[in-house]
Amino acid sequence: MGMTVQNSSGSNPVITLFGQLNDGNFAGKRMHEDEVPYVRYWDNAIDQSMVYIVPSDEQLNAILQALQDGNLAFSTLQEYGGAGGGNSELPI
Repeated sequence: MGMTVQNSSGSNPVITLFGQLNDGNFAGKRMHEDEVPYVRYWDNAIDQSMVYIVPSDEQLNAILQALQDGNLAFSTLQEYGGAGGGNSELPI
C-alpha cells in the first residue's frame, strides 16, 4: 500500500525540503523553489533533500513518521516527485 502525493508544477514550484537532523529526527518544510536556502535550513541538519512534492499537512506528518520509523529511507526521497505536475506514489 502506498500514499499518493501531488507533484509540483508551475513556474515557481512548491517543494518539500526534508532534513535529517543530528538528534536522529527528521523535519520537513514546504516552500517555493526560489526560497530554498543554499545552506542548511535547520541548524542541526546533517543532510537535507529538496523533493518536488506538495503533501498536505497530514501527508507530510505521515512521511516524517515513516522516515522516523525506518519505513522510508531518507536516501530515496529524491526518487519521488517532479516539477511537471501529476502524482507520486510513496511506499508508506
